[in-house]
Amino acid sequence: MDRSTLMFELYAGRERLRAALATLPDRAMLDRVDDEWTRKDVIAHIGAWEHRLVDLLERLRRGETPEDEMETDELNARMYAADMDRSVADVLRRETADWDRFVTAIEGMTDEELFDPQKFSWTEGDPFVEWVTGNANEHIDEHLEQLTRPARASSIA
Repeated sequence: MDRSTLMFELYAGRERLRAALATLPDRAMLDRVDDEWTRKDVIAHIGAWEHRLVDLLERLRRGETPEDEMETDELNARMYAADMDRSVADVLRRETADWDRFVTAIEGMTDEELFDPQKFSWTEGDPFVEWVTGNANEHIDEHLEQLTRPARASSIA
């Protein structure tokens, strides 16, 4: 993968997310898509991981070794708890800001930072670009079905 392919893939993933959201009326953002999450929660989750990746990059650039991270499920639960009471408008606004910050950070990375598997020892031999795509277009694709599936029937009688 080269930089232009990376950017194409990132923006294509973003367009898939935008297209999915464009089909939903505002009230549908509060529909449950599983036992716990609403569509709003899915968007907050995507934004939280975009935000987290930029924070990680900044720490690595400063030469810091990120502390031992908690398991993904625990981290997701903490992110969910932090965001669950936010309004739909706030979640959408913040995710857009997180995306903008994410793209700015990626565009500002050197080719060495993106593609050299030895640049950041924390990645254990994986080029950072794999973290980028895993937290952007691939992550969006992972959650598109949740955003577009019919809402779950209410369990409240």
